[in-house]
Amino acid sequence: MHDIPDAEEAAPLAGTDLMWIGRADGIQIRVEGQRPDGLALVLLDPKARPSDRLVTEISSRPTTERAEEDRVPRPKLITRPKWGADESLRDGRPTYNHTIKQVHVHHTVNSNNYDRDDVPALIRGMYAYHTQSLGWSDIGYNFLVDRFGRAFVGRAGGPAKLVRGAHTLGFNAQSTGISAIGNYDAARPTKPMLETIAAIAAWRLDPFERNPRGHIRVTSEGSDKFAARRRVKLPVIDGHRDTNDTACPGRHLYGALPGIRRRAARLIDSTRQTMIVIEAPATIVGVSTSKEAPAAAGAPLVVRLGDRLRVDPGTFRPADATVTYRWRRGARPIRGARDQAYQVRPWDVGHELSCRVTLTRDGLAPTVQTTPSVGPATAEPAIALTTSSRNRSVRVTAIFAAPADVRPSPTGEVTVRVGDRSKTVKIDNGRADARFGVHRRMRPGSYPVTVDYAGDIAFAASTGQTRVEIT
Repeated sequence: MHDIPDAEEAAPLAGTDLMWIGRADGIQIRVEGQRPDGLALVLLDPKARPSDRLVTEISSRPTTERAEEDRVPRPKLITRPKWGADESLRDGRPTYNHTIKQVHVHHTVNSNNYDRDDVPALIRGMYAYHTQSLGWSDIGYNFLVDRFGRAFVGRAGGPAKLVRGAHTLGFNAQSTGISAIGNYDAARPTKPMLETIAAIAAWRLDPFERNPRGHIRVTSEGSDKFAARRRVKLPVIDGHRDTNDTACPGRHLYGALPGIRRRAARLIDSTRQTMIVIEAPATIVGVSTSKEAPAAAGAPLVVRLGDRLRVDPGTFRPADATVTYRWRRGARPIRGARDQAYQVRPWDVGHELSCRVTLTRDGLAPTVQTTPSVGPATAEPAIALTTSSRNRSVRVTAIFAAPADVRPSPTGEVTVRVGDRSKTVKIDNGRADARFGVHRRMRPGSYPVTVDYAGDIAFAASTGQTRVEIT
């Protein structure tokens, strides 16, 4: 028997593979050659349980559970409690590997005419034989697959963890073991069985970026085929006979390994990330240089001349993708504006701003996104006020000027107030005039004058103030 632990787990007894004989009232044994000392026949009757029928209701085509969008999903697994593992039989000390380089495929060598209801009891028999008769710490295989395509968790310690098995002498340290329930020297494996073996192999190999169709160099810890410390080049998915002097996993299952490798590779290729995935989009943020209070959360960003804007690139997978920036004024790229931050310039006034964000990484298609536009950018106009009074009437003139290098001129309307009187007038060529007291004279005195500019697409709302004396 070659499905045995390495030396550090135990000094196990030698034994044959467990044979599932089904219903019988007698057994005959023939020993060839010299009879070994201490030869004993172990008879196990795990007995069927009512709960075994619940296991048979699980579909032969396993559903999957996805943990990460860019990883092969976890196949549906029938857990140890489901198949009835008695946890008191094991010694409670699972050990763990640091990586997975290989998947070793085995067969259990029992008969192939078992029914669905037989499988949980059959696995319980293997478990008892490995632990109670051979002295192993647990059942040897990490996973078992029946002819109906159902996958069962073998060794305890967590199916998603790197539990060290006892299935391939000399090669358990960097691998996982899948055993097909049956004798595949005598029968051909079923299609559901092969699909499930490939699904488990792809799920275990993908996180370590192993190629199911490739080969890998591993170091033997000592087997009857390769001496300890020998470096061996083996298939990533291999048959037990590749590492030990055995017929396992049977000629028919061994001949099916190329198909298992191809299917596992297709599963990995179909889920492996081919482009950079945006999880949260890029946006423009900034701190205004104006003295106004910051906008409430979710409010549009107010963009003023001189403000410093910055792109938050959002989140994406893989997180180490390279980010490049290209700022845009309206629909046109801004020459030289390729940094993450950008200071609003005079010629941006009156235009919306955005940034095209490109994500690149070797081996993946680039992803390009454009942030939502902010603005239009505005400037604060200079307001010069002049007043004159005559015959208890007042004339107010407001002259509006744009900051240096700003191309647009202020347009729109202003509200002019003198004391408690007000008028709304339009700006014409940068100038607004308002007259008070022409029909209803104003009383003599000193009056405050206020000019409120409502603003336009290029200029922020502004206010000018002065006083006028009426005699």
